Amino acid sequence: MIAIVTDSTIGIPKSEARALPIRIVPNSYGAGTEISYESYLDDNGDFERRIFSAHEGFKTSQATVSAFASAFSALIKGGAEVLCLTLSSRLSGAYSSACIAAREVDARKIAVVDSLTTAGGLYLLAKRARALIAQGLSLEQAAQTLKKLRESVGLVFSVDDMSALRRGGRLGLVPQSIGTVLNIRPILVCKHGAVVSHGFARGKADRIRKLVAHVPDGASEVLVHHMGEASEAEPLVKSIGQRFPGLRIARYRIGPVLAVHLGAGALGVAWISD
Repeated sequence: MIAIVTDSTIGIPKSEARALPIRIVPNSYGAGTEISYESYLDDNGDFERRIFSAHEGFKTSQATVSAFASAFSALIKGGAEVLCLTLSSRLSGAYSSACIAAREVDARKIAVVDSLTTAGGLYLLAKRARALIAQGLSLEQAAQTLKKLRESVGLVFSVDDMSALRRGGRLGLVPQSIGTVLNIRPILVCKHGAVVSHGFARGKADRIRKLVAHVPDGASEVLVHHMGEASEAEPLVKSIGQRFPGLRIARYRIGPVLAVHLGAGALGVAWISD
């Protein structure tokens, strides 16, 4: 038996994590001495009000070595091998934490894969990991196949305000001068695990058009992310549906850890191509 472990930026409801099944290791977020641990999307409470009413001071921390080690140990004691997928090592130290934990617990029975993505990209890759395991691939075979599959995963997003990304230091090749004057919004892509700029959009309609344009023709599964009310994502879901008739489009709110770094008004799309 091979169990799947990932970190909480995967951002899925508890029912789906149990159905796959996937075990989640929490990242944390907070301000001052008030620290919270990110959980399933439907188990994080009123995090938006806490984060966005505070304006400043919220920070995030990667899932710890001890948290990964605890998850690995419990699964191995239960007779499983462990396939661990983490968010991009260029965005967080969670991958490093998982690798250290694997060596401490039993590296022979644990494979850690850097997804080079996060959120919906991480979720789609985890679903493929489950399918590979169901096909009978060994732990090593599944890990190596996922390293190839991650090249087929994409993530593009846009934010209303660049200040949160600047404070978090998660910007890669993104011009620091990007602002929101004249209703201009940046189009940002997770490329090779880092956040890079792919131009600008003027107004909501142009933002939707450019986000949809990044989704390749060969996309087999698409997931839309939003921060705030679900209605904010509806135009994007509709546009993708018009371009890909019959394709199932999942829709999820962004979790608290990514919300700290993206700010209110974030909107994005993740996909995987066959």
